[in-house]
This record gives sequence, C-alpha cells and structure tokens, in this order.
Amino acid sequence: MKEEAPVSFRDIKQIDLDIKRTFHNHIMFWDCYGVRQQALFHVLLAYSVCNTIVAILLMFLTEKDAFWVLAQLMTDERHAMHAFSGFFIPGFPKLLRFQAHHEHILDRALPKLKKHMDKEQMCTGIYTLRWFLQCFIDQTPFLLTVKLWDAYILDGEHVLTPMAYMTLKVHRKHLLKLPLEGLQEFLQDSLAPPWALEDEVVLRHLQASMTQLQRMKCDLPTPRSAQGPGPGHPSCPVATAAQALRWEVTGIAMAEPGQY
Repeated sequence: MKEEAPVSFRDIKQIDLDIKRTFHNHIMFWDCYGVRQQALFHVLLAYSVCNTIVAILLMFLTEKDAFWVLAQLMTDERHAMHAFSGFFIPGFPKLLRFQAHHEHILDRALPKLKKHMDKEQMCTGIYTLRWFLQCFIDQTPFLLTVKLWDAYILDGEHVLTPMAYMTLKVHRKHLLKLPLEGLQEFLQDSLAPPWALEDEVVLRHLQASMTQLQRMKCDLPTPRSAQGPGPGHPSCPVATAAQALRWEVTGIAMAEPGQY
C-alpha cells in the first residue's frame, strides 16, 4: 500500500518535515533517516494522517502492524478517530463536540476553576487540541502516556473526556494561581513534567473520573445526530470558535492520535 499511496512531491516533503519533529527526543527516533524514521515515513505515506500516533505505535510494533492498528483506530466504532464524524475529517466536528462537552463538564464539576479560566480568557479550544486529537501524547510523561494508550485502546473514546477532566482536577490548585500566560504555558507546553503522582495513582484517578462522569451522564458528548445544528451552522454556539481554531489545528498537522 505504501507503493500505491497517492501523494504528491509536496505531500512527501511535508511528511519528511513532520517526521523530523516527531518524538525527536526519543532514542528510537534520534537518528535522521534511521530505521524507525524510515518506518514512520512508510506508514504515513500509506496512511497520511497522524505522525505522532504512528510514532508511538512503532515503538512496539512492526511497520506493517503499525499501519493496520492505525487503520483500526481510524475506522472502528470504539475509537472512530476518522470515520463518519471523526476527529480528522474536514471541519473537525468530533473535536468541536468533545471541546463543547468538556466546557459543560467544567461548568458542572469544576465551576471555580472554570470561572477563573474564563476570567483569564483561557480558551478551552486551544489547550484541548492535542489532548483530544492525540490522546495526550506529549502531554504526559512517556511511561504514563503508554499506559493511557493501553486504556484508550481498551475503552476507546470513553477515556478522553475523563482524562481531560482529571487533568484539570489534579492540577486545579496550581491552575487557580496562574494568569493567562501561565495557564497557556502550563497546559500547552509544560504539562508533562509536573505530574508528581505515580502512574498507578493517575490511572486510579482516571477510573474514578470515568465513574463520576458516568453517574453524571457526562462520559461522552451527545452524538452529532442528536445535537441539532452542527458546528458551522449560524445558530451553533461553537461555530465562531471552530473558525478561530482552524489555523491552530492546521498548525498541529503541519508541525507535527474497563479497569486499569
């Protein structure tokens, strides 16, 4: 399939640029045009969507197996990262639904923090981009990221909303002290190192957050078909936010996806 990938020279050049920025601090991707970088290039050439997600798969799988796992993540019902109203289709409808749902959860479960972030004009749509598009890759320490991906592969998108909620809940005391610049820097760039909790403690917090949100009937956003007007419709409250965020999402694409 990599030989038949319908990509232009411009696409190949962009994939090459993305690869050099993907897990470049990890030993398996240090060497320019090394074995893993070549494997990453081949998988992305065959399925040009998410370099960071492919990179973490290649740390544990062969090139061929990584491709088929990626295909499964994009299309199966449990994860649905691309199929139908997925995260990576034009307009980012699923991303916008998850972001709006995240706002709703903060209003109900963390109102003090939500009020502070609103006061500082910290937009939910900015800091949750990598959280939802990449399932927290680069946003947690590497070993914790691997365990979170175990949970994500097991339970699918049910993990994303509780993880976003739990992240703010765990760090809420620190976040309440930060101005806008501090919030932006912490949530977008510096979140990974400060996780002082042991990985197993974080996973227990995640399980508790999943249970809490299930009781609140907030573990997943309302399906798009039941929501009425979708993003982009004049009566939809996130339409303006969607337009404002397109450059940010594009920037990411250019610069760089039970019980526990």
